[in-house]
Amino acid sequence: MNFEDNRLFFLEEARELLNSLEKNLIELESSPDDSALINEVFRGLHTIKGSGAMFGFEKVSQFTHLLENLFDEVRKGTLKVDSDIVGIGLRSTDCISSLLEGKEGGEVQARLVAEITALGAASPRTAASAAREDAEDHCDFPTRPQASPSGPPMVYRVELKPIPGLLHRGVKLECLFRELQGMGDFHSVCDVSAVPELGALDPSAVYFRWTITLSTQADMQAVRSVFMFIEDYSELSVKIVTERGEGEGARAPLLGEVLVDRGLIDEEEVATLRHEQVPLGELAVKAGRVSKGELDAALAEQQAVKSASIEREVRQESSTIRVRKERLDFLVDSVGELVILQARLGQEAKSLGSVVLEGIAENLSRLTTVLRDSTMGLRMVPLAESFASFQRLVRDLSKQLGKDLRLEIEGAGTELDKNVIESLKDPLVHIIRNSADHGIEDAATRARAGKPAVGTISVAARQVGSSVEIVVRDDGAGLDLDRIKAKAVERRLLEPDETDEDKIIAVIMEPGFSTTERATSLSGRGVGMDVVRTNIEKLRGSIAIATERGGGTTMTLSIPLTLVIVDGLLVTVGGVDYVVALSLVEECVDMALGGAEGSSGTIHLRGRTIPVLDVHRILLGDSVPRAGEEGEARLVIASVDGAEVALRVDAIVGKQQVVIKPFTAALKGLTAISGATILGDGSVALILNLADLVKTSRGEVGIIQARSAK
Repeated sequence: MNFEDNRLFFLEEARELLNSLEKNLIELESSPDDSALINEVFRGLHTIKGSGAMFGFEKVSQFTHLLENLFDEVRKGTLKVDSDIVGIGLRSTDCISSLLEGKEGGEVQARLVAEITALGAASPRTAASAAREDAEDHCDFPTRPQASPSGPPMVYRVELKPIPGLLHRGVKLECLFRELQGMGDFHSVCDVSAVPELGALDPSAVYFRWTITLSTQADMQAVRSVFMFIEDYSELSVKIVTERGEGEGARAPLLGEVLVDRGLIDEEEVATLRHEQVPLGELAVKAGRVSKGELDAALAEQQAVKSASIEREVRQESSTIRVRKERLDFLVDSVGELVILQARLGQEAKSLGSVVLEGIAENLSRLTTVLRDSTMGLRMVPLAESFASFQRLVRDLSKQLGKDLRLEIEGAGTELDKNVIESLKDPLVHIIRNSADHGIEDAATRARAGKPAVGTISVAARQVGSSVEIVVRDDGAGLDLDRIKAKAVERRLLEPDETDEDKIIAVIMEPGFSTTERATSLSGRGVGMDVVRTNIEKLRGSIAIATERGGGTTMTLSIPLTLVIVDGLLVTVGGVDYVVALSLVEECVDMALGGAEGSSGTIHLRGRTIPVLDVHRILLGDSVPRAGEEGEARLVIASVDGAEVALRVDAIVGKQQVVIKPFTAALKGLTAISGATILGDGSVALILNLADLVKTSRGEVGIIQARSAK
């Protein structure tokens, strides 16, 4: 791997660290005394600073160093976390992100540097802390990049005994300890037993011996590299300390086991001391077997291993490997071609009537299904990372609008195709901005309505079959349907006598529609909800809106898990094969329609009245003859935007695994068709977009025939 590859990996790691920093900073605002969060922020900045310098991002390193110093003061307790510090931290992450992209910081960076410097100058630092900071700035050892906080930590026991004349070589031991401290949780015990009487003391000699417990995500080589310049002049031991036992039986070590492992006491003495009804550590000190400092070091090691074990259980992470998105997309596309080839083999086996070939085709089908599911799983990532950025969005909107806002998140562990998540982010941002700006009232209005001063926006996700539902809800005033209707009538989007609430609500997603008289930096230009609908339709998803006057608005997005390979139901209409997403299909029935004609009829099925959509008439018109017997209808009962419809087709072929192929630009005008797929015999089947098919049925017939006539 060359240097440029390493730079790319650093950029990926830095972006992950910035996302984590943003999340931790927002949490820190509500928990300003949480030392664990403060340490996480400091370590993230320390890693970006060190790695940035190593890979040539000097501006990133220099700017991050200033911010790191600020949070070092917070860590030492000389500065208290408040909204201003969190705000500076969040704006600084934006600045670091811009610098990583090669953009100049400009005035924004200059203002941040001035603010950070002013806060640092105002902190009540003592002369001792200033001296320590000055010593750190003059450390002779280069900063090494630390590990990314992506997995459970390891616990190391470091034993260091320098030679007495080490200081004569210009070494500053405090710099080494500070670097170790920046790598993770650090505990040091100094053995001073070798210090001579005052008369024999050489003030320039090192008489101390240190035992250090370090819990970090860095590897052994990174820990040892801290001592690379003094290893030849010291007795150094670095050992990994782990739990006792294996698998589910793993546990943190007992104190006696730690003392035995350190060579301070033997197992027989431990067994003898355990018979006393006094803590083992106290007995060992009382018996003169270990010193108080050695006991403290052993207890620190025991606690570090226990904490690492708990974190490992909570995370339950396995080894991971980074793979470039392009390679993953190529793998998914290749599996898609394999699915098509397998379908063709299965069809050929049936046509030839070969039992052996059919057996091979059946086994290949099973393996292809497993490979398909495994490959698609590689691109499935939890929504947590995308949802985490919404906390920052709501915080910024709260400051900008002068409203107290709170974001609640549910189902962040729900997984979705990474490509889908990337396309979904903009629509969710628009919806949340609308909820904050239009939905949530100001504090005075909420008080008059008897509502809490803090407005709540909730984002919840859950998997439903082969789709994911994301529900965005606010407790605001709800949509003003009278105002929306008046504006729609004015723009001739609705008739004055329109009373259907669903149609009135749907108007807000029309291009350029807005009820706001004056555009602001947030809204009023009529593009937000239009963008939402356009992007959701590109994902073959749907959006449903429900509102209650004074009770808030709920928007439900239904998105397919993946855009590449899906299970479908193959049907025939007018001699052409079509595919309906199997996740939308409830059942298939054959029944006489009686007096129902075209798309205007209904059927009664087990007490339910379901409208009939004649797919043949909608797509092909009346000029193309219909296959099948008169009076008999093949119906596919499907769920579209929460409502049932009965699709009338000429024939139902059966379940089919399909690989979706997008249309070229010339065919994208066929909104009722979302794509195509290649069947096993090499023919092409069109994939129906049921949501648009329902809309099309209201005003147009024969859309494919009309399109081909053009």
